[in-house]
Amino acid sequence: MKIVVLKGGVSSERDVSLVSGDCISRALINLRHEVICLDTVLPWEQTERKFDPSEEFIGKGEANLVKLLNHPEMHSVDFVFNALHGGSGENGVVQGILHSLGFKFNGSDVGGCAIAMDKVVSKALFEKYQLPTAEWLHFNHVDSVSREEIIEEILDKFGLPVVIKPSHEGSTVGVSIINSEEELKPAIERSLCYDTELVVEKYIKGREITVSVLGDLALPVIEIIPKHGIYDYECKYTKGMSQYCVPAEIGTELTQRIQELSVLAFKALKCYGYGRLDIRLGDDGVPYFLELNALPGMTANSLVPKAAKVAGMSFGELLERIIEFGVKR
Repeated sequence: MKIVVLKGGVSSERDVSLVSGDCISRALINLRHEVICLDTVLPWEQTERKFDPSEEFIGKGEANLVKLLNHPEMHSVDFVFNALHGGSGENGVVQGILHSLGFKFNGSDVGGCAIAMDKVVSKALFEKYQLPTAEWLHFNHVDSVSREEIIEEILDKFGLPVVIKPSHEGSTVGVSIINSEEELKPAIERSLCYDTELVVEKYIKGREITVSVLGDLALPVIEIIPKHGIYDYECKYTKGMSQYCVPAEIGTELTQRIQELSVLAFKALKCYGYGRLDIRLGDDGVPYFLELNALPGMTANSLVPKAAKVAGMSFGELLERIIEFGVKR
């Protein structure tokens, strides 16, 4: 197949996307596909050179992507593998562009991506389908609400500790675990650097686990043991900053229950092909569903390939399955 891999983009997860895109491209080349790897902020003829963030291309966003997708070379492309993370690459915008131009592509469509990226909608759907999730508050149009009012509501609802996060970001960007009242205002401001909406969750004491879903199949459960105590951006993408137990040592019965609930959560959020659920396994034995990543990372440290490997699937085989789902959509 002739496959275009999209990487880079302009979101806060650009650096991770570049690594994912390169890993995917190398694997597809090894599988003897014809591969064109495009950094979506650069013109077609310059995609192989290193990008300087001071250049004008950074502001072109989706406009430049549309130009790339309308390049004459794209007429003979069989599949587009979207390796963009965060922002428009993951929230349904790029999926909408690809769909409107008639391309086959990986992962969920516009609706699934938009729902998964919106933590408020995701949480509401978890509750609708009776999937356990951490208690939460949502603050919209935060600029019109005083920080003191937000803090008072958080303390009245939960006390401490709590988790504060932007409503529309991934890779733990802008996320804080708060243990003291003095930390609340700085954490709110940190999240507001990325979004005008906040989600605040009651902190669940327990273990960090994740489940990848491939079609109707839940892959082995992974337990994540981050060095920071929170699986933040550094722990996710820096080698040696987290330990992974695959499969998680949580017993067969609980494993099966979590896998079944993960497939249900994946379908409830209208996702397709593949995705990854972030779950907090509470000390009470309850798996609390936090969010779903509709376009998980595909770097050497990424979790979906780790789970697939334990399930007997190589990275190349995993990519072939993902492409197969996209072709059949």
